[in-house]
Amino acid sequence: MSTSLLSQPTPQVIAPQPPRLLDQVAQAARQRGASEPTTAELLSWARAYVLFNGMRHPRELGLPDATRFLEHVVRTEKQPLRALETARSALELLYGTVLGIDLGDLPRPRPPRLLDQMSQVLRVRHYSPRTEACYLHWARQFILFHGKRHPRDLGAGEVEQFLTHLAVKGHVSASTQNQALNALVFLYQQVLEIDLGRFDAVRARRPKRLPVVLAPDEVAAVLACVEGGEGAFRLMARLLYGCGLRLMECCALRVKDIELSRGQIVVRGGKGNKDRVVMLPRSVRADLERQLEWRRQLHERDLACGVARVDLPDALERKYPRAAQELGWQFLFASRQLSRCPRTGRLGRHHVYPSSLQRAVAQAGRTAGLSRAIHCHTFRHSFATHLVERGIDLRTIQVLLGHESLETTMIYTHVARKGPAGVASPLDLLHDLTDAEVEAAVGATHQQRG
Repeated sequence: MSTSLLSQPTPQVIAPQPPRLLDQVAQAARQRGASEPTTAELLSWARAYVLFNGMRHPRELGLPDATRFLEHVVRTEKQPLRALETARSALELLYGTVLGIDLGDLPRPRPPRLLDQMSQVLRVRHYSPRTEACYLHWARQFILFHGKRHPRDLGAGEVEQFLTHLAVKGHVSASTQNQALNALVFLYQQVLEIDLGRFDAVRARRPKRLPVVLAPDEVAAVLACVEGGEGAFRLMARLLYGCGLRLMECCALRVKDIELSRGQIVVRGGKGNKDRVVMLPRSVRADLERQLEWRRQLHERDLACGVARVDLPDALERKYPRAAQELGWQFLFASRQLSRCPRTGRLGRHHVYPSSLQRAVAQAGRTAGLSRAIHCHTFRHSFATHLVERGIDLRTIQVLLGHESLETTMIYTHVARKGPAGVASPLDLLHDLTDAEVEAAVGATHQQRG
């Protein structure tokens, strides 16, 4: 038997709820005659204001909070002037129309300079400090070349003129011109959000040069002459050759990257921001253990002095706040002097300056009596070439070097001691013949003539 409807409980009458705050903002915008795209944009900025202030109700906020929000807008938006005006309109609508609160005249913070905007975008995208400085330099030179006109008023034609000037008048190398091109493409696409399209500038010629390679005995002589860094520079030079490291890869090694138990070194954030693993030479193991112990003791002293925080890659410091003070994240080859981070201004211990190691290696080459100029990268070239001469396959060498393309690795086949492309000279084959074979060949020749 079904239950009587009269016996069922009377449903509770729920009073209609007032529209949510953001719905009121949207309604007020439409009443003012705003189009749907404009309404959506105003609503988005009103929502951003609430989120920026930790979800607090706008009634609890005031002019100082609105000012901080607008300052944040001009600092972070790629088109700060347009974003500022839309955000101001959203706040005026929110407070003046919806909440009936008069905040007075909302401020118009000045947006950051173009180069400051470019610097911020580079940091958001985790570009290295060296790349940031390089890109800012070329953007500044581009602006000065065109009489300090704003790049927004320029375009592909002006970029062509600048690049052509670098090649024809400045006589820059192809790699330098490519640096300038990459910087300007980044400025227009990532900062100004302008597509340059296709353009054609006079390109600097890229000469085809073979790398400078040392013979094994020359490597040993140079390594024996490396001095400085209280012994650290010689160890670093041995790693450059023994692991095929780039200069900055060696300088930026951290304690955690040395895996003694597995006999390997992890190279993090190499060229192209890629990680790879290389062998740990057995001959440097004892020296590495001493370097690790020295670094541990130095870290303990830095902890006691409150200067043990080190810069971490990307956003790791926000994710792991304590990692910056852990031994594992400290630079293995730390500078003897404290310095301030150019980005944060924080006092800490950075890695050794690359130029210091470069000078030590160049001096070692002169001391060893070599006529060729020796650089840190010479060790990397020698590492790859000697592996080719030992018959190691190119694919393995490519992985060890961190090359993206096998074609880049193949250049070392042209400088191997067997001659170009690994082919032995036929003149050298004559020296492999015995005296009896030579006499037999001469006799056969005389018989043919007779």
